[in-house]
Amino acid sequence: MSPRSKPYALVGLAIAFGWLPLLSLTRFLTRGIADVNSDIRNICAKWLVVAVLCVIAFAGEQLNPRELGIRPLGWRDALLAVAGAILALFLSGAASRLVTIPASLDLHRVAAIPLGVRIALVLTAAFCEEFIYRAFAIEGIALLTRSRWLAGLLSAVFFTLSHAGLYGLSPALILPGMVAAVLTLLYLWRRNLAGCVLMHATVDGLLIVVLPLLV
Repeated sequence: MSPRSKPYALVGLAIAFGWLPLLSLTRFLTRGIADVNSDIRNICAKWLVVAVLCVIAFAGEQLNPRELGIRPLGWRDALLAVAGAILALFLSGAASRLVTIPASLDLHRVAAIPLGVRIALVLTAAFCEEFIYRAFAIEGIALLTRSRWLAGLLSAVFFTLSHAGLYGLSPALILPGMVAAVLTLLYLWRRNLAGCVLMHATVDGLLIVVLPLLV
């Protein structure tokens, strides 16, 4: 990346980290996922943010897709993604014994959301959040700080805080924080966005789609 990419990276990071607080403050998005209308707005907003960031990355910064970890998913990355999902679920499950799970995440409430909306939420979160917080954020912060580990730490913190709408600013944020830690390490290690998407989709799919079906 050339120095002239830095202004684009700064603008992109401001959008990546600022869109959710802004829409939450304006009450465009409501707390929790039980409001179907808010869920649909959330889905549309995330894809719009990704579209804007793609323009910044590929037209503004003129990045190669591989510089954002966009490359084929090999069998090794697929296995690591599944292993990462198992590890994240184990860590989150252990941590859940220490905190109070928000009522908004009660399985009965989640089960009341139409199945199609839940599937759309899972796929949108997996694709969009991984592009925003892993690919774009880590590479952008690394460009500005020259430290991929610092970039990974900051992106994991922002990813965790982005779930405050579901978990509140409470100790319960440790749950998405555990998932963020594993996803970040996976991206830093393999630099394969598809693997992170698969892991994210596996975790959310189990919690938002599969388990509510069993209620």
